[in-house]
Amino acid sequence: METKPFFSGSQLKWIAIIAMLLDHTAKIISFHPFFTHSVPFGNETSSLIQLSQEIFPIFILIGRLAFPLFCFLLVEGFIHTSNTKKYLIRLCLFALVSEIPYDLAFSHQVIDLESQNVFFTLLIGLLVIIWLEKLQDYSIKNVLFSIAIVGTGIYLAEWLRSDYGGWIGILLIVVLYLLRDFLLLKCLLGALVLLQNSWFGLFAFILIYFYNGQRGKQWKYFFYWFYPVHLLVLIGIQQFLIIPHFS
Repeated sequence: METKPFFSGSQLKWIAIIAMLLDHTAKIISFHPFFTHSVPFGNETSSLIQLSQEIFPIFILIGRLAFPLFCFLLVEGFIHTSNTKKYLIRLCLFALVSEIPYDLAFSHQVIDLESQNVFFTLLIGLLVIIWLEKLQDYSIKNVLFSIAIVGTGIYLAEWLRSDYGGWIGILLIVVLYLLRDFLLLKCLLGALVLLQNSWFGLFAFILIYFYNGQRGKQWKYFFYWFYPVHLLVLIGIQQFLIIPHFS
């Protein structure tokens, strides 16, 4: 692939992290329960609620950029990793570590089996493309096995109800992997898959198109730990600052 002097992998990760943080801030630091509060608020508090109503939808919109970037970076990480087994173990570990913070943030329960965090989607997607790599030689048998593997990954993500599920998450990862050498085509087909979820997320593929093929400065474990830690911080703000203030 021709190198373009634009975004490195590290820069794309930062964009994805910031977009995700804005999205989760809007969803977790929610003033919605207080919109119809019977007690009149002061001008400062009312202004804060009004401001959140105007800004938080924009935060959620920007947040749509995060997931396609994470899927792209997952595929790039798999292609360039020197140890696929360690990569798989890291994703598995952080899927487990992040589940309680995720459930507390979005279900207000310690354990909620009705939905799983995005690391599970990425983990299943990684398992699928690991198997697809083993079936690169063209034959009818390999094509049928490949379809079965992708179908199993989609089913598993839907069954687990992992974030973005199978028809968006797993299918997007598979498209980005199979078309990894066809830059424009993978962006176009990836955008079609993502249209199931968001039109604004399509702008992520503009960033992907201008990926320069360089890893950039690595903050490997920071990016892994950021997910569960930022969820816990946002939960703390909501529970110990916002709710007591309105109560």
